[in-house]
Amino acid sequence: MKKHSQRGISSLGLLAILAIGGFVLLAAFRLGPLYIDNYFVSSALDSLADEKVHEMSDGQIRRKLANYFVVNNVRDIDMRDIGIERERTHTLVKVDYEKRVDFLANIDVVVEFKNHFNSSQY
Repeated sequence: MKKHSQRGISSLGLLAILAIGGFVLLAAFRLGPLYIDNYFVSSALDSLADEKVHEMSDGQIRRKLANYFVVNNVRDIDMRDIGIERERTHTLVKVDYEKRVDFLANIDVVVEFKNHFNSSQY
């Protein structure tokens, strides 16, 4: 019987693993901040649960959210992206926006976020 010795990874295999790992890290570094900012946007809307949103004016709602964004360093949200819809029994606050990021060379990634707060649920 022949004894087979064990071999390590080939240069081509190592290059493939490094390329895939680099691509994953690039995606994490480019898209990660967008999702972190969206987490803070979602948290800002959740903080409205402690307020009587239905009794607040549109300006007061926008100011409260803007203050939350300043404290948490969320700079990519335009206050015009905040939609406020009033019904007789509740108020709906929407922060729907999309961000475009240069990903690699001439490839862009567009990420769309939809965040809603309904005052009737609280």
